[in-house]
Amino acid sequence: MRSLLSPQTKIPSPAMTRCHAEPKVKKPGGFTLIELMIVVAIVAILTSVAYPSYLDHVKKGNRAQAQALLLDIAQRQQNYLMINREYAPGLSDLGFADENGLVSLSSDLKALSSAYDVAGIAMGTISGPPPSFDLLLKPIEGSVQESDGVLCLANTGARARHCGSLSEVPW
Repeated sequence: MRSLLSPQTKIPSPAMTRCHAEPKVKKPGGFTLIELMIVVAIVAILTSVAYPSYLDHVKKGNRAQAQALLLDIAQRQQNYLMINREYAPGLSDLGFADENGLVSLSSDLKALSSAYDVAGIAMGTISGPPPSFDLLLKPIEGSVQESDGVLCLANTGARARHCGSLSEVPW
């Protein structure tokens, strides 16, 4: 076998120079612009699919909370009728008032008030025989609930969304 260094010239062989050569400078790590653009495109596609679904769930949650509020008010109206022989004209008469007599909402209802006009619930009480009431809860313009329509509940138990319009839907 041949030695790596020839004894006559003492010049290193090509194999020897490769072994003792300076190591190559490593390319700095990171992402290329194309890789980043692909990731941004994937995130944009996922967002465009997920965001409408998220808004739909928020709308359904707000609607369910508003319907529960209307049912609670209707129950309180029935209790008020049994005691006073008439329906209450306002929320403050049903226990939604603070010590000053102003309408006071719990923290849950304050969160709901960003989607519905909770403080301005139309009571629609009629004292004439027989006494009756119609509760109307309107969504706030510009909120997620705007397209959801007005929620209605009557003392007869009739419940609807989009009250008084051709697209009225029972709930």
